Amino acid sequence: MMPPIIFLPIVELAAINLFTADRCCSRKYSGKRTFLTLFLFSAALFLLFWALSPALSLRGDGKLSAAGFLYLIPLGYLYKEKRTFLFILICNCWVYTLGILALSLQITGVILPDSTACLLAVENLLFLLTISPFYRWILPKYRFILGNFQYFEKKWYRYLTLNNCLNFLALLILNLVFVSSPASPAKITVLLLLLASTYASYFILYKIIQDAIKMNQLEYTVFHDTLTGLGNRAGLWNHLDDMISENQTFSVLFMDLDHFKQINDRHGHMAGDQYLKQFAEISSAILQGAGRVYRFGGDEFVALCPGIIPEELHRQLRECPQWDPKAPCPFNHVSTGILVCQPPHVDAEEILQQVDRLMYQQKSNKSFSA
Repeated sequence: MMPPIIFLPIVELAAINLFTADRCCSRKYSGKRTFLTLFLFSAALFLLFWALSPALSLRGDGKLSAAGFLYLIPLGYLYKEKRTFLFILICNCWVYTLGILALSLQITGVILPDSTACLLAVENLLFLLTISPFYRWILPKYRFILGNFQYFEKKWYRYLTLNNCLNFLALLILNLVFVSSPASPAKITVLLLLLASTYASYFILYKIIQDAIKMNQLEYTVFHDTLTGLGNRAGLWNHLDDMISENQTFSVLFMDLDHFKQINDRHGHMAGDQYLKQFAEISSAILQGAGRVYRFGGDEFVALCPGIIPEELHRQLRECPQWDPKAPCPFNHVSTGILVCQPPHVDAEEILQQVDRLMYQQKSNKSFSA
């Protein structure tokens, strides 16, 4: 049976990996319970491998690194993140620590072969030189990548998982091939190039996602109203063109808030803004699942609904029974015009003109009745 000191480099790697995982994840339990669980799991794991070391021909050369995926068991129990996230995180952490071990093995092989003490000294030196940049520059960017990958299709998350796994396996296989023969400066160079290309790909992916977020924010600004958060006229036009091109039957509901100018005159423009925001929120809630509301401009709103809008929803939009009684002023109702559009369609501009006329007819009838 091999002396336990052989496993000290791997123990150090596991400790750093678990510390990194703890920094990147949200705990379910207290720090004491989390630490104790991981310590007991690690102790049992290393005792098992120590007992099996003669049969498995283990020499503390990195063969145990693949066993790091066993930590998915306690990490999945102790942290809130999904196992896919944990798997990707483990791959990234193990690439760093296994890279340090692989370099340490080669450097030690050049300086003083078969010396565990020298291996530990070199490994600790490399960690001292790299752990601060890793936590300061690389890990935050990788957390940013994992936290914002929703800007891409789901399949790209699977590609990211595969890429991380392949990076880890490539480094593991390369290390095992290298340690089977004498160390050399050329092998150290190859390892450095592999690690550099791996982390360069992370920086490139970070930049791509950062730009994607900026583009999404810009697109949101272009197609949404800044006051109410609803889609604006440009967003309405796009949605309407899509429904026309798909030959759908849909309803267009044009809404104009009654006596809105009086609200601004009596209560001030801040109150008027709150009035618009509350109507936007209530109308969106009323049509949730049945349609989408856009701010056309000023106090005018347009809703697009697939099929024919139910009369009950139309009534709720006119009366807004959910209006907050604590609002600066009561709801003054809304004039509406409804147009049911069936294929073959006219263009979007003609549809909006027609429904606008229907709305003003109703508004005129209200004024005449009054």
